[in-house]
Amino acid sequence: MLSTDKISSAFKAICEEAEKIQAQEIPESVKTGISTIISIAKHQSDIRQSPKGSCSAHDKG
Repeated sequence: MLSTDKISSAFKAICEEAEKIQAQEIPESVKTGISTIISIAKHQSDIRQSPKGSCSAHDKG
């Protein structure tokens, strides 16, 4: 497996695990943080400074 494939698989796994946490009964502030983690994992880059609405993967769940 190529290194890029391994990294992509790792980000996918992070996203999957974060979605499991997000589905639990947790405070809204934690859900917001988990949502950011999911967005970063889906984009595989730091999207925290991106304009609101520019991240289409963030709305998919």
